[in-house]
Amino acid sequence: MKKLLLPFFVSVLSVFNSCSNTSINDETTGNLPQSYDVYIAGRENSKACYWKNNIKTDLNGGDNLVPLEIKEENNNVYVTASLGVTPTSFKSVHYFWKNGNKTEIKQYLGIPSGAQNDITAFGVNNGDLYFAGYVENLSPANPNQRYELCYWKNGVKTLLYQSQYIPSAEGLFINGSDIYVSALIVDNNQNVDRGYFKNTTFNSLGQPNYVFNFAKNNNGLHILFQKNAKYYFKNITSNTETMIGNYTITLPFYGKIASDAGSNDLYTTYYNQGSDYFKNSSIVSPGFSSLPYIQDLFVLNNNVYMIKYSTANNAYLGKVFINGVETQSINGTQNGTVNYTSTFNSIYVVEN
Repeated sequence: MKKLLLPFFVSVLSVFNSCSNTSINDETTGNLPQSYDVYIAGRENSKACYWKNNIKTDLNGGDNLVPLEIKEENNNVYVTASLGVTPTSFKSVHYFWKNGNKTEIKQYLGIPSGAQNDITAFGVNNGDLYFAGYVENLSPANPNQRYELCYWKNGVKTLLYQSQYIPSAEGLFINGSDIYVSALIVDNNQNVDRGYFKNTTFNSLGQPNYVFNFAKNNNGLHILFQKNAKYYFKNITSNTETMIGNYTITLPFYGKIASDAGSNDLYTTYYNQGSDYFKNSSIVSPGFSSLPYIQDLFVLNNNVYMIKYSTANNAYLGKVFINGVETQSINGTQNGTVNYTSTFNSIYVVEN
């Protein structure tokens, strides 16, 4: 998930190092695709909302909430949101909406009052809702089983891992009848490992520094991870590993891989802070806009949909681009030290 990092981290400059990669030109075209619905989740005047083809819908009970992710399936629109008040809470799912109906995540998942938890991954497939994260067992039979890494399907929990130390989930992907969750686990001897669960079986990635999300294309299902200051993806289907490229980033633990489902291409961003992105192993510099940062991107049928933004002078400016052509913009002022009143946060596109 792409998982969302709020704009209060933009003071940290993040630049991809392209010395070992071939730089290619911006992917732009003079024609905009006409048969696609573009969904943008964000906020305006400190209220969560989303736009479908530039038409805004305010989300019920969305005051002072920050949308994390938007998805559409079979004319149903899903938006997750965080309280978004501190740097450590930007990924946590506290609420979600289905077609504007708001639900608190703790209530939906049956998490007991007072139990520590962090729900950080979301997916939808054929109308079924999936979440993944950890929850505290307040009455464990064994103290070594206090923290449980789980996924939930329509509110029903499946246990993946137990430890006295806190695990975490990063990405979630439904591939046919199989459920994949990328995760960090810590055993009771404090040994840390990162990899992914296929259903309830853990598969280590060989001690990467960070693990991210999944993407599927014509070549198979892929998982993104980082080690030795480089991005890699593993094709889970063929069990092959490929280096994407080098980078130099102060905060290297936010990555997202996306796919063009109808092609063999993979797109990798430093989520919310990258100035460039990778198409396969080549760096792309989207110079069609002076806005420095890529918030999110989505690719469908060789069309690149992108949110770019700036927070210069404590004011947010965000814009949506389709193949390099601006289609939407928003301005927001800084609210305190960690938030902005109006932002674009997540993008999702469907062919209509």
